Amino acid sequence: MLTKPKIHFKTLVFLISSLLSHHSIANNKTHFEELFSTSVVLTDSETITLGIGNFDPDKLLKPHEQSFSESDSIKLRNELTVYSIPYTWRLTDDKSKTKDKAKKEKSNFFYLDELTASLSYLKQENKNDLLSNSSITDDNKDEVFSAYLAYSRHRQLTENWNLRVRFGSYLMHHKNKYRYNSDESKQYQDQLDGVFLNLSANAFIIEPNVKLSYSQKKDWGKWEFNNDLNVFSGVTFKGAKSSQDAKPTGWRLNNGFKFHFNVNQSKFHAESIYVKIQRSDIGGDMVSSLGTDHFYEFGVGLLLDTRKFTKLADNIGIGINIHKGSALSGGSIVFYFNEL
Repeated sequence: MLTKPKIHFKTLVFLISSLLSHHSIANNKTHFEELFSTSVVLTDSETITLGIGNFDPDKLLKPHEQSFSESDSIKLRNELTVYSIPYTWRLTDDKSKTKDKAKKEKSNFFYLDELTASLSYLKQENKNDLLSNSSITDDNKDEVFSAYLAYSRHRQLTENWNLRVRFGSYLMHHKNKYRYNSDESKQYQDQLDGVFLNLSANAFIIEPNVKLSYSQKKDWGKWEFNNDLNVFSGVTFKGAKSSQDAKPTGWRLNNGFKFHFNVNQSKFHAESIYVKIQRSDIGGDMVSSLGTDHFYEFGVGLLLDTRKFTKLADNIGIGINIHKGSALSGGSIVFYFNEL
């Protein structure tokens, strides 16, 4: 069995202001649908890749035209954190069933089965003064624990085209802890506790996926185009009464290019420059949280081929990723594991 882990550092959007509006209180199911749907999107590293050392790229490009105040999106990125560790096992492919070595080498078009399991932890921890006119702020902490399991089948259509069909499911547990520190906010405690704050909720979500990719090797390295469609739907169960009957749903379509430029291919080193350009279109319950129905990502970094040293990763590296067009717009330093 082949096991290859990834670790990603990302962010989760829980906009506490929406919790405290009278509109949201009257539509409590909407909040939990947005919460779990946003968690699904941010668990997918192929859709959003966020890291550490967040910065505003616009201020770097136009330092004389920008103020030194922290933008809302950078502030949100700094408040939120996600740790995700998936493992992928290669099960079987049709080449393994062929005993004739010559036939194996000639067999270019094959099936490949994989099983992916992932554990994720998402957290937002911030200070909130929306209910208080004083300098005393409340403490808010949101956590989502997620377990993901998926079966994938790859089919090589031609020498360059590959089709992947995958069916996955999420089991999620949400927990909120809110501390009322001001006299003003304590007046709302009875209305909010157990409805939006100081509660737990659970969700089960299924997600089919279809991905069509084209790759080609060149003298300078290789490049790849991906068209990746995910659709998900789920239900909440047990947990707080206010979360019952919520049905998080949504979809996302990623279209992007990846480039791998060889820099050093010596006997003991295999270094390359990695470039990613992608547009993501989204629909469903997470659109409100992210503040858009589409966004863009651009990434560049340096990768080191590690296959000679370990079986845990094909490559590792470091780079910069810029996210543009959503409530999480900004740049960050990212660490790459099995990126290409």
